[in-house]
Amino acid sequence: MRILAIDPGTTKSGWCSIVNGVPVLWGWDDNETLIDPACPGDTVLVIEDIGHYGLAVGRDVFQTVKWMGRMQQAFKGETVYIPRGEVLINLCGKRQGANDSTVRQALIDRYGGDDVAIGGKKCQACKGKGWRGAGRPVCEECNGNKYETPQGVLYGVSGHAWSALAVGVTYLDQQSSK
Repeated sequence: MRILAIDPGTTKSGWCSIVNGVPVLWGWDDNETLIDPACPGDTVLVIEDIGHYGLAVGRDVFQTVKWMGRMQQAFKGETVYIPRGEVLINLCGKRQGANDSTVRQALIDRYGGDDVAIGGKKCQACKGKGWRGAGRPVCEECNGNKYETPQGVLYGVSGHAWSALAVGVTYLDQQSSK
């Protein structure tokens, strides 16, 4: 199963491409770029839905909603909207007290913890160079690969891409429980 998950914004949006439950690409790009995705036919578009939660909303919210509609219209496959509350309950077990950092940690835990999911810890012996000085042999500690732990599947995910990944994982969990 392929998913293009999006955390929409007024001018830029976080996105994550998930294939068979594993994030393969992610980023934070202009909305214009995301309304023309080059996706295989079996891809599902999953967008974090907007909610007002009893509060007044401003111009930015309406601008984001317009972009969500344009993204859905441009996408030829199935589109699913998932509210932030469902993401919080799915990943953190509750809405109260859950925030971006708890969602991020829940995703890291799901993919194996810090060392496995993120990884990429530089070798302390060679300081991530792969050798201990010019003209010297390869570092024996890391065998020249520069890392104590290899880069994990979530290495490099940042910012709004975390929210997009969270929406995609929530969609996967909802599909597996059906």
